[in-house]
Amino acid sequence: MTKNNLHTALGPLAPLFEDPEISEIMVDGPERVTVERFHTKIEDTAVRFNSNDEVKDVIQAILESVGVELESDKTIYDVRLSDNSRMMVILSPTSINGHSVTFRKWIARQITWEKMIEYKSISAEARDLIQSALNAHISILIAGGTSSGKTTFANRVVELISPEERIVSVEQTHEFQFVHPRAIFLEADDATHVKMNDLLTAGSKMRPDWLIVGDMIGTDAMRTMQIFSNGHNGITTIHASSVENALTRLEAMCLMANLGLGLEDIREMIASALQLVIYQECLVPNDSRKVTQISELRGLENGRYVLQPLMRYNPETDQFEFTGAKASWQT
Repeated sequence: MTKNNLHTALGPLAPLFEDPEISEIMVDGPERVTVERFHTKIEDTAVRFNSNDEVKDVIQAILESVGVELESDKTIYDVRLSDNSRMMVILSPTSINGHSVTFRKWIARQITWEKMIEYKSISAEARDLIQSALNAHISILIAGGTSSGKTTFANRVVELISPEERIVSVEQTHEFQFVHPRAIFLEADDATHVKMNDLLTAGSKMRPDWLIVGDMIGTDAMRTMQIFSNGHNGITTIHASSVENALTRLEAMCLMANLGLGLEDIREMIASALQLVIYQECLVPNDSRKVTQISELRGLENGRYVLQPLMRYNPETDQFEFTGAKASWQT
């Protein structure tokens, strides 16, 4: 599907789709079309459809352009467009308020380190701390809630890796958008029966200096931690509400793999797999995305994680502040 064909299929959504400041477009029935711009709240638009059938016509046109046909007994479609944008469709009657479609646009490197520092999403000092961790080959877990910007942030972290090192990226659904001269991207594919666990194993055998793993959401977390703990440098992301919650959720996912390991064994594996946890939030009331804590995971003590905060965001001063503790790899 060419850009012109996509523009035609999108109909009244085309101007929104081509606006470089818009990252997501949400259609919730014919009379409510909203967008999210970078570092702003969700906002209403003036775009309207004449009917629910018109929404379905646009959906059908886009699906057909990527070789997918509407089926009478199927109401959920998750497809990638030709420019790597994603479209999630939920049709009526599953979507009660009318046909619903969400676009996550593929925006090539709109958010740079310079912009993140300008937006006060992070400080130059925090970036330098992360750079020092990468130089020391410290494996990193990037955690955050929904729409916290953790994937965008992960992209920029990966780009700090030396251009001389080889990167292998493994994802269930391709979302990473980092630029690196020695990166290859792998994606699990149900159509070809390539499972995430198998792809993780294959990727680890492709001589990576760094294995970059997409958002962990299930039992693939166990395989990821096994590979990281075996000596592979890695960066991965997880949905969580705090640094501590990130590790708790990671434990739960590993237990789901049901490999016969107890909680103590899993904690030992996680503690040997990861050394740095970065937590990012979407703060209210202005929906600003900020890294709010950077903590070093220093192993276990009496069966519990030893977490040493290195930097925190102070909302009272709107500054990123060192805690006074020095990273172990810098001593």
